[in-house]
Amino acid sequence: MDAHSKQDLAAEVAAHLSRVVDATPLEHKPFDHLVLTDPLPPALYSSFLAKLPTDEFYRPLHHSDAMLPDGRSARLQFPLIASNIRRLPDSSRTFWAAVTAGLHSPVVLDAYRRKFAGVLSRVRQKPVEHVRLRPYTTLFRDLGGYKISIHPDSPRKAVTTQFYLPQDDSQQHLGTLFHAREADSSFRLARAMRFAPNSGYAFAVTPHSYHSVAAMQNGDRPRNSLMIIINYDRGSVIETIKTTQKHARAVYDSLRGRRRPEGGEGRYEM
Repeated sequence: MDAHSKQDLAAEVAAHLSRVVDATPLEHKPFDHLVLTDPLPPALYSSFLAKLPTDEFYRPLHHSDAMLPDGRSARLQFPLIASNIRRLPDSSRTFWAAVTAGLHSPVVLDAYRRKFAGVLSRVRQKPVEHVRLRPYTTLFRDLGGYKISIHPDSPRKAVTTQFYLPQDDSQQHLGTLFHAREADSSFRLARAMRFAPNSGYAFAVTPHSYHSVAAMQNGDRPRNSLMIIINYDRGSVIETIKTTQKHARAVYDSLRGRRRPEGGEGRYEM
């Protein structure tokens, strides 16, 4: 893929996603959210699956819900930052660099800002046009035993978006669950997302955006997804420090042996 093709792919991804966000009705119960259909360009969906990194490029995420009894993590993560993407085989590297550029495009951020303007303005207590946002994109691969307990997400986040990347409809039971909190502090299941090909959701993060994922069974195939986490910008100094830390972790991963193979794309297994 040459530089022109890379720019074309980034522009296609950005234009398509921004149109989908703009066109998707905002739903308000149990909290403000979108149910997304074909958030990625449908003609490219097979490429997203084919170019998912193989396991050796992912890092284990050490979170209490992800840890298995034997000490391994059931959640693998591949942050889509430049120093990580550079470790991939050539064609995959160019593809993911272009996709990330598209997902981070100002037109995409503006679409989310328009759609969730009411919540963003209320949370930050300022006009939405003055709310500064910063996107972070990552791939996840969840394995048998993984679960997410009910939680609202970190208040540092403005919008959480997840695109599901299964090969077919056989994993629909692995979708994210949305919950409403009752007067007695118990939780009621309010909506279940379907883990279907090229589908997903987005929600504005508030103290009430409760969601979870039921425990995966050992027989479940890996749960692949792409997540765009749109954070509130904390200013140039803090954001520079956080970016430097992310890149340092990518270098550490490379030194530990998660390096780009000598030629070839590697295998992709669901």
